[in-house]
Amino acid sequence: MEGVCKIYEEQLKRRNPNTPTITYDISQLFDFVDQLIDLSCLVYQKSTNTYAPYNKEWIKEKIYVLLRQAAGTNA
Repeated sequence: MEGVCKIYEEQLKRRNPNTPTITYDISQLFDFVDQLIDLSCLVYQKSTNTYAPYNKEWIKEKIYVLLRQAAGTNA
């Protein structure tokens, strides 16, 4: 999930090369995720020794949890 955030941040840096600090809110990040044509996440399932696909909504939920934890809030 950090990788998705990093891709978005890199895109923002390319769009705003002269801005020293770039900020965004989660809704902008989620809009970016929604605009990606083909995005899914394969997660290893130990019980079946296979990978299960997860969609954009699952990815956004995991990003939300990640950012909440990074902000120090466990809600």
